[in-house]
Amino acid sequence: MNRYGIEARAYWRRWLPKRCAAIPDPTAFFTNLGEQVEQQVGDLWDQMVINDQPPAEETHEQRVGRLGMLKARAEYEVLGELVRLPPEPDTAVGDEADDGLLESDEQFAARTRDVQEHTEWVSFTADALIDGTTTVDDLTDEQLRQVLDYMTPSFLRLVDTSVEDLRSRGRNV
Repeated sequence: MNRYGIEARAYWRRWLPKRCAAIPDPTAFFTNLGEQVEQQVGDLWDQMVINDQPPAEETHEQRVGRLGMLKARAEYEVLGELVRLPPEPDTAVGDEADDGLLESDEQFAARTRDVQEHTEWVSFTADALIDGTTTVDDLTDEQLRQVLDYMTPSFLRLVDTSVEDLRSRGRNV
């Protein structure tokens, strides 16, 4: 189950408990829902990137930030449509029956710190690929996927390759 499926399951348990309880195979349902969300987020993000007009003098860090914001907006829209459905009438905002699904302030701070560190790593790695101090062959498939999660596939043209070329060389991207 991907992160979207996990988020959907937590949301539905909290805000749609009757609907959630009626699902015959929750693992399969939320796995499929997570994959559907992931696909739609990717499609919408691609469309947003295509339609976006980047500023003329944009730095690399600004581009990474702008593309990250477009991805966050795509996630917000798709999750709002498929996952974050209106709560069932019997669930109140003040309910304490969250089953430990809400994160603590410490967990939130740690997650925020992890996201910041990851964003900095992606930016540093993308810069290193562009200036030639790192090559795609220096990165594992997982690291390359992480960079491509924040960059459009056309980014690879800057380093004289493509997703298709990498896959033909046996890379799992």
